[in-house]
Amino acid sequence: MKQFRAFLPAALLASALGCGDPHLDVSTDTAGNTAGDTADVPAGSTVVVAVVNPVVNTPHNTGVPGELGDVRDGVDVDPEPGGAAVTVDGLAVADVPVSSIDLHVGPAKLGLDVDAAGDVYDAPIAFDGAAAAYFANTPIRYAVGEGGGAIFFDPETGLSEIATTLEEDNVVVVLGPGVYVGDLVIKGTDVVVFGEGWGDFEVVIDGSVSAEGNGVRIRGVTITGDLAAKGNTFGISFSRVFGTTSITGQAGAYLRNIFCGPTTVPSSNATLLDNYGVPPIEAPPPGQCEL
Repeated sequence: MKQFRAFLPAALLASALGCGDPHLDVSTDTAGNTAGDTADVPAGSTVVVAVVNPVVNTPHNTGVPGELGDVRDGVDVDPEPGGAAVTVDGLAVADVPVSSIDLHVGPAKLGLDVDAAGDVYDAPIAFDGAAAAYFANTPIRYAVGEGGGAIFFDPETGLSEIATTLEEDNVVVVLGPGVYVGDLVIKGTDVVVFGEGWGDFEVVIDGSVSAEGNGVRIRGVTITGDLAAKGNTFGISFSRVFGTTSITGQAGAYLRNIFCGPTTVPSSNATLLDNYGVPPIEAPPPGQCEL
């Protein structure tokens, strides 16, 4: 395991990701080009979330495509068929149909099979201006559409009921925007916890989360307490953890998170990209480690 403690050297943050905050406003750049407004992606949308030329965190050890470049802004992401977008701070969100599509990144082309309506695909991509490639263990599919059997909850549901659902294997739980008070234990294997309104961190678990099974994935959730993951192939993306993060299993994919406290991540077969609180991006964005 590799452990890190977050701190706030502003120069490192600026050099790693530029002056913008990729988590708050990626809807337009200074020229008015759309990137897809992550705050306005409604539940049920079928989208690909392209993360172009992400910062490779130091513990990442599943290989780096030779196509990795350093241009993050203004890259055209054009699914065919689908809706075009342009990256801001490396991020672009584009609508896609259920189909086998060609994902154009600048002049390069990648394939992507979109399996069902409501799917969300996280796709970190290396792009050198001419050619493109996916990183290992990606794209990551979240089958969060109603037709795919996802189970939807809102904050009026007690966490105990949600935890009971997450004792089962192979379930997908979608949390509606709001605050869920209490600790959450995830005992099932191959389960997904997906927060709606992920562009604005609209789902908050006001407590700690413990993932005990293998193959657990969390996306788009703010955890005000600690995060502990004991199973292998755990993963978390587009989330914040205010307390201590302890991931003691191996493997998995970790994309675009904000880890505010001491953080332990896997040391074997793990994909770690664009994560704050993990070298070389050791500085969480100002104001992002509080509600």
